[in-house]
Amino acid sequence: MILYFKNGSNISGKLVRKTDDYYVIRWKGGEVTFYSNEIDYIEEGATTPDRLGQVHEEEIWPYENDIAIKLTNGTVIDAEIIDVKKEIVTTGRKVGEGRIEQDIEREKIEYLLFKPVSNNETKKKERDFKKLFPEMRFYKDGNVTVITDSYVTWVNKYKATLRSVYTEIYFEFFTLYKERKPEFQNFVVIFDGHIDFIEYAIADGVPGWAVLGYYNPDERVLYLFNSLGDKFSEFIFEVLIGEKARAVDEIVDRLKKATDNKYELLLEGQAADIKDKFWRYYNMIKADLKEETFNTLRHEFTHELFNNWGLQSIIVSRAAGKRSELIEKKREYLETEDLSKKREMLRDLVTMSRERYLAIDLEAANSWLAEGTATFCETYPLGDRNRRWLFLFQKMKREGIFYPLEHLTVYKMGSFPGVCPEAMLYAYAQSWALVYFLMDRYPDRFMEYQDRLTRETPKEDEDIRWFLEALGKDLRTLEGEFLEYMAQFDELEDPFIKKFVKWNNIFNEFK
Repeated sequence: MILYFKNGSNISGKLVRKTDDYYVIRWKGGEVTFYSNEIDYIEEGATTPDRLGQVHEEEIWPYENDIAIKLTNGTVIDAEIIDVKKEIVTTGRKVGEGRIEQDIEREKIEYLLFKPVSNNETKKKERDFKKLFPEMRFYKDGNVTVITDSYVTWVNKYKATLRSVYTEIYFEFFTLYKERKPEFQNFVVIFDGHIDFIEYAIADGVPGWAVLGYYNPDERVLYLFNSLGDKFSEFIFEVLIGEKARAVDEIVDRLKKATDNKYELLLEGQAADIKDKFWRYYNMIKADLKEETFNTLRHEFTHELFNNWGLQSIIVSRAAGKRSELIEKKREYLETEDLSKKREMLRDLVTMSRERYLAIDLEAANSWLAEGTATFCETYPLGDRNRRWLFLFQKMKREGIFYPLEHLTVYKMGSFPGVCPEAMLYAYAQSWALVYFLMDRYPDRFMEYQDRLTRETPKEDEDIRWFLEALGKDLRTLEGEFLEYMAQFDELEDPFIKKFVKWNNIFNEFK
């Protein structure tokens, strides 16, 4: 464990005990107490010197099982999870020659604790990230490491969301996860600055100006932009309120002077009313950003979990040997301030990214399965009806658009490459609808199909056959049942129009 203090210093040692008020650390052969109000933040783990006196990090995992259960009352249950139902989680523990089972109500479970993965791949990534992002801090929370330059307040909010979605996914897809262990540590890099995020995303070949976050399956890392942080909030404030509010104040000051302050209270009241409308618009934008940010985090983290647990392999690069070279070029690109050199380096990075993309080795990872699962998990609570994708699916049906199920299995690389933007959105919508249908009607059979994909690689045209065999249906019967199921939902109004009307109503009050 490493303690970072508010005065800028830090100390590392093995945790002996902790309370709400203090930490006791074993350091240089003795035990030292540090009070919580002295500490800025903490990196989990311990450090021990080897025979040469060099310090190495080793993970502290105080539990017997790789997964522990944190209850809402603060108690931690260290027992094997052997079954998960809608309202009950069953655990088992060996006692002598026997075994004790315990049922826990899911509503009493706050979240699950997952043992960190400490292998050579994880350690190499940590070294690479420390080179790439020397100003960022590392927050290890079990099997998740958050790397960010955001304030710790926002770190805690993101960590809480990650704990929640990790727990929900494990319970929802327990049949798939229960016999497996994570192969990698889950890294989540959160940029506090929008421009920093855009620059890095461009280097990865991603249009950072158009997205809030993305998962890079080649590196097994999730990148996110903290759209809720102070930097971007100040930017939005200045765009929506700052200049306009100052203009209103200037007009009011001139009118007050012109009327010898006779109407001071009236003028200031009207100015406050006008600025209040801008504030309401600003708060609506912030609320929309918050929802979209956490939806993006949940969606992309789903990709990361399924990939890192060996359940969905979207892309496996054959050009892994170039990774170190790529990391070094990214570091140089981010550090240089010479614009002409930056442009040249960006061309090289894009070329390298394209070469890696062309040198991929595809495994059994259908786009509809990967994106359908991620869209299914992006709602809170997990698996709730996703109004955005339901509306788009209903829109498809009204326009007479439907992708035959065998057509969906053509795409093998995540986000339906090679199709136009509108068709891509429709493919996402149908993928969400199909997974939503399967998780409701045939969850066990759907899990069987996914489990087979993790154990075997289907040959050409074999994937759709495996899918139908698992469900015990022929293709056209399944399609008919799927469409009948989706037809039961009431038609939704366009959420974008609804949002526009709310915004428009505010500005109509100016008239």
